[in-house]
Amino acid sequence: MLPILIGIAIGIAGAIAGAIAEEIWDKIVIFFKGKRVAVFGARGVGKTHLIKFLTTGTIPAEYKQTIAPEKAPSRRFSLKELGIKVKETQDLSGDKAAYAEWKKLHDEADVVFYLLRADRLIAGDVNVETRVRDDLRHISEWLEKRNPRPLFFIIGTHCDLDTEFRTLTADKIGDYNDKFCRLPIVRELVTRAGGAQQTKVVLGSMKTPQDTETLVYQVFMQVAS
Repeated sequence: MLPILIGIAIGIAGAIAGAIAEEIWDKIVIFFKGKRVAVFGARGVGKTHLIKFLTTGTIPAEYKQTIAPEKAPSRRFSLKELGIKVKETQDLSGDKAAYAEWKKLHDEADVVFYLLRADRLIAGDVNVETRVRDDLRHISEWLEKRNPRPLFFIIGTHCDLDTEFRTLTADKIGDYNDKFCRLPIVRELVTRAGGAQQTKVVLGSMKTPQDTETLVYQVFMQVAS
């Protein structure tokens, strides 16, 4: 009798977990469906990769809080269902001469993703700091003139190149994110973008398909929570 009860309990727990995942996905669909998304950032930060994934990829129904899950759940959601309006032609140049194009796309967007090399900011790369500061100086001016403002994300990529990130355990991920957000340059960027209430910061990697899934899952969870 006991094994049967245990089996029933496990089944109920699984059904509840599945229902929660479906509820979260429903919120994501409601928020992102048909939205116009602008993707900005310097060259080499992963803009093209992210755009392609947002329009053709899938994410698992659930993720454990771990950097590289050993086995992704079998139930998956297709991002095509969201109908996100972002095209390859909108993967704008990272050159600063493209700011006029950036502004045009920003003014039409419901959601803005700004990608940067988190690994280089962590390493104290002055050139990268200067570039992202220049970018956010322009973007912050555009954001201030929008009413309502588009949801703004700062997405730190290439974390896999940071030694500390590669050795993280699940219980230390939050500490790593907090440490990144305390960097003076990141605090400045968040302030320029309207403060913590207006700006979401997400860190990760797009080295592998699974890494990209994890990063996008984190972005989606920000709007579902």
